[in-house]
Amino acid sequence: MKPNLHKTIQARRLALGLSQVEAARRSGIQQRQVSLFERGGDVTLSTFLKLTRALDMELVPVPREDTAEVESLLKAKLEPALSAKSPSLLERYQVKDDEEQANG
Repeated sequence: MKPNLHKTIQARRLALGLSQVEAARRSGIQQRQVSLFERGGDVTLSTFLKLTRALDMELVPVPREDTAEVESLLKAKLEPALSAKSPSLLERYQVKDDEEQANG
């Protein structure tokens, strides 16, 4: 099942650390419109576009026959970033423990 567009917008807003009030202020719409949309309600296309711009998102129309390929490309691009292990502080600052220092 494809992700719910309403939840995607909400997740992006939260990832940016924005309240509904702040997202509404940035997009020039009312907070109740943000709330309505995030709860699954309908808003006009112009309201939706204002909200996506405020959240630094793009709406990209894709021909239906290309949807699977585009989704595959996006998934492939996102997976390495999601699975990449962040280096530990020791690795980041190249700190060696006592055993490594003794062995060179």
